[in-house]
Amino acid sequence: MSQRRPVGARDLTLAWDLLEGKPTLRISGWDANDLSTMEELDAGEFSRRLAVVTTEAAEAAPDLADNDQLPRVAGSFRIAGDSVFFVPRFPFVEGMSYSLLLYGTPSSGHARVPEVRNIRRPSREVPPTARVEAIYPDVSSVPVNLLKIYVQFSESMSEGRAERSIRVYREDTGEPLEGVFVPLDPELWDPERKRLTLLLDPARIKHGLVPNMEAGYPLIEGVPFRLVIGSEFRNAAGSPMLSCAERVYQVGPEVSERLIPNRWQLTVPPVGSRDPLLVEFDRPLDYALLQRSLWIEGPQGNPVAGGARSGNGESSWTFAPDLPWTEGPYRLVVAPELEDLAGNSPVRVFDRDITQSESASALADGVSLSFHCSGRRQDSGRGQ
Repeated sequence: MSQRRPVGARDLTLAWDLLEGKPTLRISGWDANDLSTMEELDAGEFSRRLAVVTTEAAEAAPDLADNDQLPRVAGSFRIAGDSVFFVPRFPFVEGMSYSLLLYGTPSSGHARVPEVRNIRRPSREVPPTARVEAIYPDVSSVPVNLLKIYVQFSESMSEGRAERSIRVYREDTGEPLEGVFVPLDPELWDPERKRLTLLLDPARIKHGLVPNMEAGYPLIEGVPFRLVIGSEFRNAAGSPMLSCAERVYQVGPEVSERLIPNRWQLTVPPVGSRDPLLVEFDRPLDYALLQRSLWIEGPQGNPVAGGARSGNGESSWTFAPDLPWTEGPYRLVVAPELEDLAGNSPVRVFDRDITQSESASALADGVSLSFHCSGRRQDSGRGQ
């Protein structure tokens, strides 16, 4: 599918194409002077001349002349032959309409209203396959100063639909809760685009900031809320969701205390076994950070190879070594960026009054817990 319309003296053609095997949007019909001028532009100036956005975003924008504030489709422009190609960072979504915005040379003191050209990505009849696999935290109750929620999808997803697909309601009255999350632009995806991070407004969580003093926490202590993940999401190929998903959380008191790993309980396996080390926390921890913020170092100080996994409710962690445990001292290393549900880490309290200085003892590096493997399985106890 393509669209032809004159742009000034030009007759540009928009069409879907491939460049070096990658799906692209090809813009052709430039004259030699156009191409010569654009070849001399750096990436920043190029982006001020051309932009690709979803047509929905273009129609909703209050001022298309405000180039810097538009929610652009991530990608880059390249010149090849007599055409300009837009190479997206993530695949185009099938069935979605895109707009090419063409800005002229800026005139001093005047806003630049762009020429707009639309093109729709073809759709295929593909059955829905994507679903929400999990919503974290995997607990029934969260602190009122909860910082993050994670939505885990079964496959790679498209960007650009989270803002209208995520809704939060009071469970007691059904009324919507507004302003709970920071604006989802850009959307916070993991590299595979399978896990979406929903960040609750930190400015309303931190004491001493104006939004906190004026509006309070995004959540209300004692008032449960329902998080709804709408079926408006699409997978990377543009296919719809199998169904929506939702989860209800109770809201408890705030948690404003650093993580204290010495409070954790360790159950140490015996020498010669490959039984897992069990670490039980004193509170639920951040799901995503937990996957990468703990590791084991052996008697020689080297990382121990093995498999780790978080337990139910992110309240425990196990590590099974690839090789049997040997006699000697080990360390459970805790990265300083590990956080609980309220963003508190071993080195600082997230939700603290910024007008109050934090104690020097809270500004230490990450910590470690020592344990010793012996000939028998040790009873559960705190790290040494």
